[in-house]
Amino acid sequence: MSQFLFVASAVSALGLPLIAIVALLLAKLSTGVAARKAERRFLAILVLMTLVTTHTVMTQNAAWLIHTTTLGMMIVGSLWIPGQSAAESSRSPEDTKHPYFAG
Repeated sequence: MSQFLFVASAVSALGLPLIAIVALLLAKLSTGVAARKAERRFLAILVLMTLVTTHTVMTQNAAWLIHTTTLGMMIVGSLWIPGQSAAESSRSPEDTKHPYFAG
């Protein structure tokens, strides 16, 4: 039983942050329809990571600093890292002539 707890804590401390960073990179590097799916996955993982971070801080777990740093990296990274602009790649030729989308 102690091995299970060790593996569970290791996944919580290292696995979730790695999954979150990979989701951020996929959301920023994908294009077209794949970018929209990756952005949805990123948002879901961001919400999950927020809940896990809140739980970690409330229970004073030893991994609180890792979780808080990862959450901060996800928020800042989503704003700082330039994306591939999924909206531009999915536009139709008629939309490019529309004055609202000309830009």
